[in-house]
Amino acid sequence: MERSTFFLITLLSLLVPLTGCGFPLPNGTEPGEPAPTPTSLAPTPAPTTPPTAAPPAPTIDYFREATNRATSAVVLGQSAQSPADWQLAVGRWQQAIDLMKQVPTNSAHHAAAQTKIQEYQRSLATAQQRATEPAAPPQPERVAMPKGLVAQIPIRDRRGGTPIVDVTFQGQNGRHTLSMLFDTGASGTLITAEMADQIGVVVVGNTQVKIADGSIIDLPIGYVDVLEVGGLHRTSMVVAIGGSVGLLGQDVYGEYGIAIGSHVINLHP
Repeated sequence: MERSTFFLITLLSLLVPLTGCGFPLPNGTEPGEPAPTPTSLAPTPAPTTPPTAAPPAPTIDYFREATNRATSAVVLGQSAQSPADWQLAVGRWQQAIDLMKQVPTNSAHHAAAQTKIQEYQRSLATAQQRATEPAAPPQPERVAMPKGLVAQIPIRDRRGGTPIVDVTFQGQNGRHTLSMLFDTGASGTLITAEMADQIGVVVVGNTQVKIADGSIIDLPIGYVDVLEVGGLHRTSMVVAIGGSVGLLGQDVYGEYGIAIGSHVINLHP
């Protein structure tokens, strides 16, 4: 064998064992295995929470709030005894007007609100006038009653068995004596629209009343400075306005015992 051939065989014998050796590849990968994918070291972002929507603002019922202020003004006017008391009523009427003006145009109460604004403005003017008066209007001279009686009311006529009596009112148009039915079945006093105009009643709102057939109707209400009947006096008296005849109700005399004779009605404690 030639020397060059011998040298080539020897070299091949040295190379063959090297190909079978299990030398590790970089990153610990064995021969024939795919290289691992590098893992990212960046931190995982924290999940974000969507912002919570703010709750809607409550809707204000301006018509109802205005009506409540007007009712409060009426109550204050009924019990007012001094200019300071009337000034409180002035504030309530102004609040009622301001709230009525905020009733939206798309509200079902918008048209009614415009009417109420005019009514409240008239009541405000009256309350402002009363707040500037130095003293309450003079009251009629009291009549001396027989012992054991609170009032003695003459009967001037009857209608269907119901007594008709004379009642004296004092309002913006002065003192007026008017004939009314002494109706023990009426819980409140009712005057006609003509009587209200004659007396000068200030309309302050509406009320619901139940009539003889059981139905309920809305009537305007107002107040008079003084109501006097048979020596019985009421001040800042609230009356309903409507119908064709005046009714003197139990809100005037209901707290007393009643004895109805042929010519006179006696009220006793």
